Amino acid sequence: MPKLINTATGETILEHLEVADTFWQRFKGLQFRSPLPTDTGLLISPCSSLHTCFMRFPIDVVMLDQELRVVGIRKQVRPWNAIFCVPKTTSVIEITSGFKSWTVGQKLKIVSGIEERPFKKQARNACTPIRMN
Repeated sequence: MPKLINTATGETILEHLEVADTFWQRFKGLQFRSPLPTDTGLLISPCSSLHTCFMRFPIDVVMLDQELRVVGIRKQVRPWNAIFCVPKTTSVIEITSGFKSWTVGQKLKIVSGIEERPFKKQARNACTPIRMN
């Protein structure tokens, strides 16, 4: 499972980062779930607004731009609310409220195993051969 790292300090912010990047995964989000452990978050991408209907606990919402830079933060979002994200938001991280400290402008990266990469979905044509030099 991917981790979330602060690029400035190298600190691991979230040890486990679930990714919701399909319609149904984004739609379900954290509905009907128990609170997440303190080292776990849900990355929803793409995302420009969200709701907390059918949720059982308050969350913190961290809004990210395309480069995984924090552009907005909403703390203690209670169930049965709707949120419109700040401009330039392309994805959000939802975490159980009160466990992590975030800063606007903070640059993050996602690390999956030994591979490090920013989170960007890239279209691939399954029929395109891979060139080996």
